[in-house]
Amino acid sequence: MLILGIDTSTSCGSVALVDSQKPLGEWNLNVRKTHVGRLLPGIQHLLRETGIEIGQIDGFAVAVGPGSFTGLRIALTTAKTLSLVTGKPLAGIPTLDVLVENVPFAEGLVCPALDARKGEVFAAMYEKDRTGGTERLTDYLSIPPETLLKMIQGPTLMLGDAVTVYGERIEKECAHPITFAPPEYHFPRASILCRLAIKRLSEGDHRHPRELQALYARASDAEMKRKG
Repeated sequence: MLILGIDTSTSCGSVALVDSQKPLGEWNLNVRKTHVGRLLPGIQHLLRETGIEIGQIDGFAVAVGPGSFTGLRIALTTAKTLSLVTGKPLAGIPTLDVLVENVPFAEGLVCPALDARKGEVFAAMYEKDRTGGTERLTDYLSIPPETLLKMIQGPTLMLGDAVTVYGERIEKECAHPITFAPPEYHFPRASILCRLAIKRLSEGDHRHPRELQALYARASDAEMKRKG
């Protein structure tokens, strides 16, 4: 099964081509530019360099969040369009589920956390076993760092771009030992997204593209203003 994966849920855009045996190529770019102007050229570059035509792809994968509202909309629109045009299935995978698999052989509590702005983080708690199995222990949350501190109930490995913003505070104030993953582990990778999607698609677990929605984890600014 050959899968094209797209993730623009954070500042680091990532696109990958992965078959059931190995990754064929991956494109990652973490710069302060909108994903709008670089996502399609990134996909075209990856297809050109791997010699793959869009018709050869068996399915698509997209990170559905939580993450940047604008970034999620860009990735979802692109992935849905490709799925509808080609008639190939599309799998949506939560961004934090992708991020936690950056450390597949960690054991114990792992907390992927992304900077959600407005003094909050997108986070969830997971537990990993020595065989590489992963169990999510909480919902996908948008919470203040102090709430995250209360969620941590034992020695924890933390990764994600929230470490850059809140890591020093979390390490100082947390009641339990915290280990931070190296910086290159702080962003979700489309190759991992594809691996998770291959498992899901091979089990027939996918939705019609029009039914797939972003996982925002909190209301948008416009929604909050309407409620106010």
